[in-house]
Amino acid sequence: MDIRKIKGKVKDYAWGNDDFIPSLIGGFTGKPQAELWFGTHPSGESCTEDGIPLSKLIAEDRSILGEEAYGRFSGKLPLLFKVLAIAKPLSLQCHPDKVQAEEGWKREESLRKEGKPYNYQDDNQKAEIIAALSPITALCGFRDIELSKADLATLLPVSFVPVVMPICSSIENLFMGLYGLADDEKAKILSEFSASLDASSEADWKGNFMTRKGIAARCLKEYPGDIGALFPYLMNVLWLQVGEALYLKPGTLHAYVYGNGIELMDASDNVLRGGLTRKRIDLAELERIMSFGQENPKKAKISKTGSGRTSYETPSDSFVLRSAGSGSYEVRGGRFAFALVTEGIVRFSYKGESLILNKGECAMIPASVAPYGMSVRGRIFFAEVPV
Repeated sequence: MDIRKIKGKVKDYAWGNDDFIPSLIGGFTGKPQAELWFGTHPSGESCTEDGIPLSKLIAEDRSILGEEAYGRFSGKLPLLFKVLAIAKPLSLQCHPDKVQAEEGWKREESLRKEGKPYNYQDDNQKAEIIAALSPITALCGFRDIELSKADLATLLPVSFVPVVMPICSSIENLFMGLYGLADDEKAKILSEFSASLDASSEADWKGNFMTRKGIAARCLKEYPGDIGALFPYLMNVLWLQVGEALYLKPGTLHAYVYGNGIELMDASDNVLRGGLTRKRIDLAELERIMSFGQENPKKAKISKTGSGRTSYETPSDSFVLRSAGSGSYEVRGGRFAFALVTEGIVRFSYKGESLILNKGECAMIPASVAPYGMSVRGRIFFAEVPV
């Protein structure tokens, strides 16, 4: 099978912005368009231009994934490729590893059959990487608890000693303790917190990035009454410049706050939420899968492939994220890939045939297409299955 254009699925979650994805693919509606999915996950499967589901193509033609990957992943595409357009903070969330996902999926089987609320959408782990298409502000992992305590003591001069200090023996106790407070205590803390932020001289923005104060103020506005508004002072704030990326292993609490990016992950939609959301929260299950260790998040290392493309390094055996700017390339291929043009135009050539992708168009490159040439005027991203 040759290189073939595919169509993605748009997700209109409330935290999305209304212009970035339409500027990429067209179809401006004036409503939030938060995510654009490319993959075979049943929550948002891609199809060909003539409407054939991608999972059907892969099931019927082993050469698309390639024999080795087809066997290793039991004939299933192991990755999910997205565009994210973030106008409001996403929920505080983390994702399970493979063992946790399999256990949770099996445990909730009866809930799904009975139509009751459940957490797990599938039995797969979910690690992910996000690469910035515009400046991105994110919360990622827990800070040193002493830093958090010092900030909370300043921002909560009345409530800190009697209410917060007794639950500060560890990050886990602080996290669970804050959510375990009575509603009237939460309301008092948030009122005091809001007043302290208003009185602070710190700016909400530093250039194109949001500060801790700015994030907290936005959370108070978007999610009134949610104690998660304090968490910008419990977590690390990370700023991604255009082209930089962040890898998140399972179990890491995080929340993307503002910006637009390319996201690549395991083929999973498993999300355990811990606040800043109007969706289902299961704190007991979140506590079970989440890592409470203090972390110093690092941006993904970037290297060059033999063809000259940019590669974002991760420990994943399910996905590889690559990109290429303007220029001519000879790509060895031999592995399944999605190719999405985010700027300009790209021309592929293979065995005397050619295919042109314009901005916002995505193609499936089967493992059997190898090697191939590529002429880029702009920027293209690749989501590849490792070999």
